[in-house]
Amino acid sequence: MFCYGVSACEINDSANMKALDKQWETGVDMARATIAEVAELAGVSQATVSRALRGVGKVAPKTRAKVEAAADRLGFTLSKSASSLASGKTMRVVLLFSGKLNEWFNANVLQGVCEVLEPEGYDVSPTFVTGRQETERYFAQLPKNRNADAIIISSFQLDESAREKLRVTDMPTVGVNIPAESFCDAAIGVDNYDGLSKAVRLLKSLGHRRIAFVVDYIPDDMVYSTSQRMEAFLEAAEQNGYDDEYAYVITADEHDAPLSKADLAAQLVAKLLSLPHMPTAICAETDQVAIAVIKELGKQQLHVPEDISVIGFDDADIAQAANLTTVRQNPLEMGRNAARKTLSLLRGQTPDASYESQEATLMLRDTTRRVATDRS
Repeated sequence: MFCYGVSACEINDSANMKALDKQWETGVDMARATIAEVAELAGVSQATVSRALRGVGKVAPKTRAKVEAAADRLGFTLSKSASSLASGKTMRVVLLFSGKLNEWFNANVLQGVCEVLEPEGYDVSPTFVTGRQETERYFAQLPKNRNADAIIISSFQLDESAREKLRVTDMPTVGVNIPAESFCDAAIGVDNYDGLSKAVRLLKSLGHRRIAFVVDYIPDDMVYSTSQRMEAFLEAAEQNGYDDEYAYVITADEHDAPLSKADLAAQLVAKLLSLPHMPTAICAETDQVAIAVIKELGKQQLHVPEDISVIGFDDADIAQAANLTTVRQNPLEMGRNAARKTLSLLRGQTPDASYESQEATLMLRDTTRRVATDRS
C-alpha cells in the first residue's frame, strides 16, 4: 500500500485503523467511503480533509500526509464537482484549436498542455472550430455556457465580436502560435518571419531566381498562423531582391469544406504549372502540404529536387521520414509553455514573459539543391 511517504503506524495506531482492518476482513464494502470516515480515520475535521485533499488553505504537512494516507486506505476520492462548488473553480481549462484535433501540430500542443495541467488537478477540455460559422457559434454560446477557469486558443485570431464575448467571461486567455499583438493575456508562438527568412535566403544562395509559396485557401474573415507565414514569405522575398515577377503566392480556390491534402496538392500544382515561368523552388505552408505537393509533382513527371526544390514548415515526424527540408518548430514545448502561463494567470501571478517567440530552425535535407545553371 502506498501511503504518501508515511507508514500506516505513523498515521494511526488507534482503534480506528484496527476497526477498518476488521471491516475488510468481514467483507464490508469500502467503495463508498465518505469524507466523514476519512476525517475519523485521520483524526481531523471534515473541513481539514477537504482543504488537505484540495490543496488549499493552511494545512500542516504532517496533517496533510495523514489525510492523504487515510483517503488512500479507504479508496476515497474527493468529488471534483463538490470541490468546485466549494472553491468556485471548475478545475477545467478549455483548449480551442483551429483544425482537427488529430493534426500533428494540434496533437502535440494538446500533449504538452496535459503534461503540465493534469498533475496540477486540472481537466483539459479540447475542442476545435474549422471556419467562421463554427467560430461564431462557439463564442456566441461561451458567456452563457462558461464551464472552465481559463481558455487556451491555438493558431487563429478572433474578430472583435468574439473578443468581446471572451472578455465577458473574464477568463484568463493564453494563445499558442498567434502574433504578439493578440487579444490574449499571454502567448507563445514560433517566429514565422525568421523561419521564412531563413528559407528564402537558402533558396537564393542555391541560385533559385523564381520561387513560390503554396498555401490552402484562407477566408478573408479568418486569420490563421499560415496567414502570417504567407506575409513572412513575401517580406523575405522582397528583402532578398525578388520582385513580383519572381516571387509568387499560389493559393487554393475558395471552398467551404476542408480539402484532402491530395486534392489540395492537385490544385496547387495545376496552378504552378500554368504560371508563365515555372518556379524552381517552392515553400509550403506545412510539411503535410509540402509532401502532398511533392507527390503530385511526381505524377506530372517533375522530380524533387532535380527539377524543383521544396521546403516545408513544422518538422513533423512525416518530414523526417520523407527527408524534407523544412523549418522546425516545437508544438509540444509550446503546449507546455502555454500551460505554465495559464497556471500563473490562474494563481493571480504575471507570467515571467507574457509573450515568447520560439526560434525557428532550418533543417536541411534532401528536397533542396542548387539550381541547374540553364534553369536559373
